[in-house]
Amino acid sequence: MWAEDGAVFISQALAPDQPWTPFRPYDGYLHLVPRLAAEIVVRFFDADNYAAAMTVLACAAVAVVSVLTYHCARAVTANVWMRAAWAAVPVLINVGAIETLGNFANFHWYLLWLALWLLIKPARSIPGSVGLFLVAAVASLTEIISIALVPLFLFRFKDKAYWPARAGLALGLACQVYTTLSYPRRSNGGYELDPLSIVYGWFINTAVPIVYGTSRNAVGQILNFGAWPVVLAALMVAGVVAAIMWRGTRGDRWLALLFVAASVLVWTACLVANPAGHLDYARFTDADWQEQFQFSRYSVAPTMFLLALGPILASMLRRVSMQASAVALSAFGLLLVSMYFPPATFRDNGPLWRDSVATAKDLCRASPGIGSVDVPVAPHYYQGKVAFPCAVLLADKQDQATP
Repeated sequence: MWAEDGAVFISQALAPDQPWTPFRPYDGYLHLVPRLAAEIVVRFFDADNYAAAMTVLACAAVAVVSVLTYHCARAVTANVWMRAAWAAVPVLINVGAIETLGNFANFHWYLLWLALWLLIKPARSIPGSVGLFLVAAVASLTEIISIALVPLFLFRFKDKAYWPARAGLALGLACQVYTTLSYPRRSNGGYELDPLSIVYGWFINTAVPIVYGTSRNAVGQILNFGAWPVVLAALMVAGVVAAIMWRGTRGDRWLALLFVAASVLVWTACLVANPAGHLDYARFTDADWQEQFQFSRYSVAPTMFLLALGPILASMLRRVSMQASAVALSAFGLLLVSMYFPPATFRDNGPLWRDSVATAKDLCRASPGIGSVDVPVAPHYYQGKVAFPCAVLLADKQDQATP
């Protein structure tokens, strides 16, 4: 069970102390989708299976994001393969597997990606308008950083077909702003981040994972060759952008600039909101690179937006040569698949949920007077737990069937 999935969402779903649990603030924000998932899990699954259920539902939720990306990409092209390439990004992005994929605590990064697609998809029917409104509202009620996409409201401002998604996003963001003003976020400790770290960090956490794949490879290159590996990775991405600017259509150019701008804005928002020593790259020593550097959840959305340039390049080449486009699209697919499996993740170790629940049940049986038992969550460095009521633990169908 990953971090806040257990310590916050499952815990509060088990013992709600106020109505409308899905809209309860946490750390200054609303987290609608994770709370809905936790409500489903505690109502329909036995305690032994909470962790597996949350993981499966989180993966299914990313699959839904993929399907909706495929649907929204029709606003850009009718080509099935191009749309499928964009839809594959949330599932196959390499930095996602490190700590983001398979849990709801980090699902909001995928909704940030989806929110951009929702805003460029015009509604063509009443059901389509309702669907775009609802999905956009759910996305913004889960991810406050989607406020960075508000400038997109100016895109075809007078076209009513684009306003259902904007209205849904605006509704959710209004609720988020009210929540963060009424229930302020905890202080980040006052760490003063070197502004250059935001600039360095964007290149390091977007272009570098695309080119070098893993944190270990990136650190090895940086320690051996200094800034040059980062510069090389940046130049490769810049080359793709330059090619689109040179030979692409006006639509290609605007879409490419949109994705790059979204990547920069999201990364900047992450570091401004979460300044910390392990992100202060401008002050890193060789020892810091070896001990502290790691691609993380903050890398996911900015890198997805840069990866979105690949299908644009393939679409541009299609007007030059069908073969060149097919090669570019195949290379993009091979890139995603080849870098999907990381050699290590933050989820490789930690308390096993089923074992911990079994121990908690034994404690509840041995001490009938205790009201609840603490069940730890992963990872080890996260000091959270689920305060499990014994009444819930011993009410499991599976436990009652045990003689």
